[in-house]
Amino acid sequence: MVEWIGCCYKLNTGLKTLFSIVTVSELVYWRDPKKSGIVFGGIFVILISLTFLSFISVVAYTSLAILSGTFAFRVYKNVLQTVQKTQEGHPFK
Repeated sequence: MVEWIGCCYKLNTGLKTLFSIVTVSELVYWRDPKKSGIVFGGIFVILISLTFLSFISVVAYTSLAILSGTFAFRVYKNVLQTVQKTQEGHPFK
């Protein structure tokens, strides 16, 4: 569903609002400094990485960092489940 919001269109789906001009303008104008800082900080780190490393290396290291983070989260949840003796189940289901 597409709806008109003041100056531009916003695309709504059943679950989430997709990428639109409204969200980009909110990031650019720093309406929510925390979100804008995270986005622009991430872009800055990627650009600095690309000046020193190749694109393939940046993609590989980023993928490795994401994989390591998810593995650490899974181990943390399993240890927490064992210590508290709960049956929460798989954290990514």
